[in-house]
Amino acid sequence: MNRRLLALALAAVALGATAPAAASAASEPKLTVPMETLDAALHCYGPTLANARLQPLMLVTGTGASGEEAYAIGKAAFDAYGHPVCTVNFPNFTTADIQVSVQYLVYGIRKEAKVAGRPIGIIGISQGGLLPRVALTYWPSLRAKVTDVLAAAGTQHGTTAGATGPNACSATHPCIPAGWQQKANSKFIAALSRQPDETPGPTAWTTVRSLNDETVQPQNGSHPASALKGATNILIQSVCPGRTVSHIGTVLDSIAFAAFDDALRHKGPAKISRLPENVCSHPYATGLNEATTTSLLGFAGTLTGGRNSGADAVTVPAEPALRSWIKHRVR
Repeated sequence: MNRRLLALALAAVALGATAPAAASAASEPKLTVPMETLDAALHCYGPTLANARLQPLMLVTGTGASGEEAYAIGKAAFDAYGHPVCTVNFPNFTTADIQVSVQYLVYGIRKEAKVAGRPIGIIGISQGGLLPRVALTYWPSLRAKVTDVLAAAGTQHGTTAGATGPNACSATHPCIPAGWQQKANSKFIAALSRQPDETPGPTAWTTVRSLNDETVQPQNGSHPASALKGATNILIQSVCPGRTVSHIGTVLDSIAFAAFDDALRHKGPAKISRLPENVCSHPYATGLNEATTTSLLGFAGTLTGGRNSGADAVTVPAEPALRSWIKHRVR
């Protein structure tokens, strides 16, 4: 084979190697939210993000809060950790249609990784644990941009809490769009559950949950709502017996932060065997004052509750219709 033919053959091999990734990116759902809106929703804190020396983090808030509010509660812990941190303000305080909110996260991941010049790590609470799974499932090109996801109290399989009774979502008792979608029997959760991989790789996945979770249930038994196949699934009470941890408090717990740090330091998800021996000696992440954090968590619960079901809630009488892309099977 002469040199020209050899060069052509090598070029063909190279094109063949890159074609699947290109095709994957081209076939991903288009972002329908205006770029300027997506960009304005992204906020970063701490050390300079550009060409970051330490791996940058994305903190993904839960239903009823803004990214800025979530960061404010955990700021002291992130300051002590020393990594750049970005957040996203999702529409209507993360109560809107998840199929819209996830577009904000997709944009945020792309921009944060691009500016930093390296992959990021994601830590999320409640819906903020579910959103990264949706993003990395339906936008496969993001997987190379995220080394780790830690989902605390994530609504991965929906929740049975509030499924019955006078406050259950119905045509006569409207709920926020994300509330409908995070119910265990929602069409949204059913569509996501039909995907072949709950932990799309090469990203490593770690989940953390609490038996005391008042919002996402069940958290025990053979199918916990927040656990994922293919992840390291950590029950806080199995590491620190008798510890009481609320839904929102799960993300600030010493176990969650220690697990996230372990996952970032090693290839693959966190391992319980590698957690510090004194991890149960303090309730919250390093840097957080116990009394102050306990008070803030109580306030956060009241704040998010009002936005989820109070007078300020933006509600709808039925679950939002599924968009065509979420019905597609993705590998």
